[in-house]
Amino acid sequence: MHFLVIGINFKTADVSVREKIHFAPCLMSRALLMLNENKSIKGSVILSTCNRVEIYTSVTCVEEGCMEVLNFISAFHNMPVESIAPYTYMKNCQDGVIHLFKVASSLDSMVLGEYQIQGQVRDAYFVAKENGSTNSMLNKVFQTAIQIGKKVRSETKIGEGTVSVATLAVDMVKQIFNEQSNLNLLLLGAGKMSNLTASYFQQKFKNCQLTVANRSGADELARKVEGKAIEYSKRFEAILENEVIIASTSAPNFIICKHEILMIKEQLSGKTRIFIDLSIPRNIDPEINNIENCFVYSIDDINKLIVSNIDKRSLEISKAEEIIQGISEDYYEWYSKQFIVPAMLEIKKELEVYKKSSCDTFAPFMQTLNEEQRNSLNGLMDLYSDKIIKTIMINFRKSSTKENLIKTTNTLKNTFTLENDK
Repeated sequence: MHFLVIGINFKTADVSVREKIHFAPCLMSRALLMLNENKSIKGSVILSTCNRVEIYTSVTCVEEGCMEVLNFISAFHNMPVESIAPYTYMKNCQDGVIHLFKVASSLDSMVLGEYQIQGQVRDAYFVAKENGSTNSMLNKVFQTAIQIGKKVRSETKIGEGTVSVATLAVDMVKQIFNEQSNLNLLLLGAGKMSNLTASYFQQKFKNCQLTVANRSGADELARKVEGKAIEYSKRFEAILENEVIIASTSAPNFIICKHEILMIKEQLSGKTRIFIDLSIPRNIDPEINNIENCFVYSIDDINKLIVSNIDKRSLEISKAEEIIQGISEDYYEWYSKQFIVPAMLEIKKELEVYKKSSCDTFAPFMQTLNEEQRNSLNGLMDLYSDKIIKTIMINFRKSSTKENLIKTTNTLKNTFTLENDK
């Protein structure tokens, strides 16, 4: 069994590509069921966030598994494989495991040290497990990844003072409006991101008036931030009263379109409107940018504001990598046993066949021995076989690299097979 990762992230594709292959939470069960129907795929987990879509699978063949995952993405999202493949990356076995560990530790995030990814990895695993989509390999590697993420967060300062999409959105607005301004902010959405965004705006703008519009949960968020809730259908009227509009919903398409803003353009009276879209798929039509005094920023535009502190955090990154390396060894010890122990048992069976064959060959001699002598001889041969097995296992672990573990194990089994001699 091989561990395989096929993914697209912020390094390989912009938001216009990522949003097309995003897996909405409400579709995850169907997606996992469809994915696991493939012949070589024996288990899967789908991680879909604003900055990445990664499919983790346990497969019997890497090449077949890779094509099956690409074909699955193509079929599920009704897109040609040729339009997806150029943006994807593939990692398997050790490379795939280390990649997941770095993702869970936020070392592979656009915002180094951001904390949301740990919860996203955990949630993706739990959803897959609840849907019966995982197996022993995926359970072990994801449980290890979650353990590593927690350990990195608690034992390093990798996330100290870190920025997030929400804080970056605030910084962008601060570049346009003074902190003392009477800022009116319209939040479209009432989920985690909207809650974080509202909190940061209240911290940074002393006179920030918040309005919340969503199909559900708007009242609760409005009470929490001492703002007001409005009906979702009145969001366009609210745009007239708010300088900044931030969208963060699970809607699968645009909830604010260019033609709708053109209809209220005269009422805006030339006032600047800032639209910030933190959603995947996007909720705000980027064509609104072409309307005078209207500015639209996507999540990719927000992320470009990041000022890298990698040099300042190099020591913390090293600490995090040491934690990953240490816990990885425990995982690989378990992983190697999944191949070595069964292989050794098969070899031991073959040695039993050798022993029986040898006893049959020397049957006349064996008949001259009494029962005690025959038992002693059998015990001696068993002891010899166990010694061979133990020696092979010790040397095998020392000499075989993790990358060649499966290949070497199979070669070892074939070396001792008797099929070709029968």
